[in-house]
Amino acid sequence: MRLSTAIVAFWLCGLSAALAQPESWLVLPIADGGDSAWMEPTVGQIGRELRRQGVGGWTSAQAIVAFEERGSSPPSKVTAKMVEAWQGRSQGALRLLAQGELGEALAILEEVQRQSLARLDALNRDPNGAQRVLDTCLYTVRALLETGDDEGARSQARDCIRIAPGIEPTPLMHPPPVSALLQEAAAPERDRTGSLLIESDPSDCEARVNGVLVGRTPFELTSLHAGEYRVQVECAPEAPGRVHPVRVSRGRSALFVVDRFERALRTEPLLHLRYAAPSTEAERARDAREIARALPASAVVLASRPAPESLELRLVSGLFDDAAFAKIAATASGPVTAQVADAVATLLAGECRDLTGEEAVTLDCATGEPAEVAAAEPGKDRAQRPPRGQFISGVTLASVGAASLLVGYSFGVARRYAGDDWLADPNSLSAQDKWLQQGTALIATSSAGSAMLVASMPLALPYRPKTPWWAWLSGGAGVALGAASVAIAATADAKPPQSCSLNGPDPGPCVNRGRQIDRAILLGVTAAPLLTMPLVYLLRKDEKKGQTRLAPSLSTGRSGALLGLTGRF
Repeated sequence: MRLSTAIVAFWLCGLSAALAQPESWLVLPIADGGDSAWMEPTVGQIGRELRRQGVGGWTSAQAIVAFEERGSSPPSKVTAKMVEAWQGRSQGALRLLAQGELGEALAILEEVQRQSLARLDALNRDPNGAQRVLDTCLYTVRALLETGDDEGARSQARDCIRIAPGIEPTPLMHPPPVSALLQEAAAPERDRTGSLLIESDPSDCEARVNGVLVGRTPFELTSLHAGEYRVQVECAPEAPGRVHPVRVSRGRSALFVVDRFERALRTEPLLHLRYAAPSTEAERARDAREIARALPASAVVLASRPAPESLELRLVSGLFDDAAFAKIAATASGPVTAQVADAVATLLAGECRDLTGEEAVTLDCATGEPAEVAAAEPGKDRAQRPPRGQFISGVTLASVGAASLLVGYSFGVARRYAGDDWLADPNSLSAQDKWLQQGTALIATSSAGSAMLVASMPLALPYRPKTPWWAWLSGGAGVALGAASVAIAATADAKPPQSCSLNGPDPGPCVNRGRQIDRAILLGVTAAPLLTMPLVYLLRKDEKKGQTRLAPSLSTGRSGALLGLTGRF
């Protein structure tokens, strides 16, 4: 019983954390070319309205910083003047080093290396530039050796290999102790390094690591020192690719880059997508989810201008395919403010509406046509997804319920083996106690799982005018399992004259009856959610289909937590 209690408590904690975590939505503008003056006002207005209606969101500045740290950033830019100044400081530090001014030389070299690390992808593109970066790094190794910091010098040598992979230093430029440390760092022990696999769609694109051209995709670099690498994949030669920060540690790291997405992504002057050719809704949704994964964001509001005088807001979430969208009037400088609140409320309700006219028009989310027109079309039997909050609650309950039911089955298997142990040693109190406890755990976990699955059905099942065939199939399976459960329970062995909780002389009757009852219980709890599926469709009133509004609520205290649903079904 203690084990089952711990499992249930673990699930409740996980469920509470999942439902209590704050939402963080992102407003993501999309442009198929043309003017972009409307983007910043749109992101600002929609974001403020989301927060006003209780949904947290990324600001434009926050989104740029987070995505460039976790996703990718524009390639670095260096000018000839910047390179000249960087080289001058490096050479000046080398002269100070030769004169014995070790402290001043080391300070300058550390500053020069910080500058080079920030622009490695640009400085290392030219092999000569990469060699200068490596030489400067090795000057620092020399300075550390001459100050007596051998361990610091060894660590610096490993950094030199990491920041300029595959590059050889200028011949005869560095003293033997520095060259020896470099050779040592270039041949590290295998159990202290990692590898990096770089792949792309399409393949056969140039792969650059810290600006150095290492090969063509798919390509794997091995024996890499741990640390962060700046990776670029370039499928066309006209411009440098976006820079992906990849942290390599022991084992294998991987990066997969989609060229189409890379070309559309922009983080200047704000995070947005700009397509050179017209894009499909599926492509936009995939790209939005990729951005949401990197930030992370729980949902994305795609903002686009299908026409100069209108703006479309479409909801995309990583949990499921959303169909909610709103159309509002717009000007060259952004949305019409009076319609923003209604548009956000429409998305939060999981609805589709056209707000551009004098009166709001409810749309069919699958076709974009007015709902009454779509309903009147013959031969249409479209499923309508439940509202967002209700659907999330249903999926969560179903997931936890299915896991709990599977655990119940696992207790059934474990209890069978525990029964064998008790039969082998009838006088063992520990074997008897184990058998009894697993029976209690089986009932608790399987019953709880079945109850949660039953409760999830009306929340997660899509709305349909008629009961679908698969619901009838589920009901038939439920009837069969229910009948089998009743038959097994009715024909089970008679209850032993002595309680099974006492240490009797023969555990055989208890074990045999227990196995029969266990099978009956497991079949019964499995049948319940299968039978519930067609009942949900049969009991839903036609005029109420699609009008359910349920939202999860969570209250916590020192003694526990209470998860509830409010609304109507």
